[in-house]
Parts: sequence; C-alpha cells; structure tokens
Amino acid sequence: MDLMSSSWQKQKSLNKNNDLKIKKELDTVYIDSGGTKHLDYMKALCAEAQIESCRQRKLEKKQRIMNTVELIMQVLKSENWGVFYKNLPIQPLEMQDGNALYKVNQVDECDIETAIEQALTKGKPWKESLQTDSNQNKNSTTG
Repeated sequence: MDLMSSSWQKQKSLNKNNDLKIKKELDTVYIDSGGTKHLDYMKALCAEAQIESCRQRKLEKKQRIMNTVELIMQVLKSENWGVFYKNLPIQPLEMQDGNALYKVNQVDECDIETAIEQALTKGKPWKESLQTDSNQNKNSTTG
C-alpha cells in the first residue's frame, strides 16, 4: 500500500507543478474578411475598415476605367468612326461569278473595349505616362 500511495502523491505533485505552467483561457477570436484572426475587437474593426477601403478604391478605379472605355466607344459611334486592322484593312471576298467583293476588316467593339481596358490597367497609370512623356519632350527641347 505504501508504494501505491507514494506514486499517487508523486502524480499529484507533478499535476500541481504542470498546472502552474499550463493556463486555460477562453476568449473571443475575431476574424476579418481577409481571414486574419484578432483577439482585440478594435484591432479587428480597424483591419476590416482597411480591407473595405481598399475594396472601395479598387471598385472606384475599375468604374473610372469602364467610364473611360464607354466614353471612347460613344465617341467612335457618334462620329461614325471605325477601327480597322492596319496590316489588312480590306478583306477580299470571293463571289460566285468570280468577281471580288471587298469588305473593310473592322475590329470588333468588344476587342476595342478589351484593348483599351488593358492599356489603362497595365503597368503605370496612363496619366503618369503622359506626364513622363511631356517632361521628356520639354527636356529634349530645352536640352
């Protein structure tokens, strides 16, 4: 019996020592829409506000680009202008009697819109590139 009680006492003392090292806490974890976990509610709110403002800026930028594309397309339509392929502006069509009928090789509107949108979104913004070009022109005329 003595051996049994001594092992029981050793286990109790080990449990007491380990209980001091291990703490159990229950707390609320806040997760923002980006998936980041926060223990502080205010930090979670700030992080979510930053995510939302970034989302808003991206949507506004996309809307400005789409407005520009729509404006360019409206001008092309209102002036009755078209865009054609430079390398093959006229496409010959064969008729049954052997004569050739020619057709303007016009670029589709959706291709024009896509190209304009890509040009406005890739690399540096077009406003900056225009400013850089105008600065280079000033430097070349003065230098």
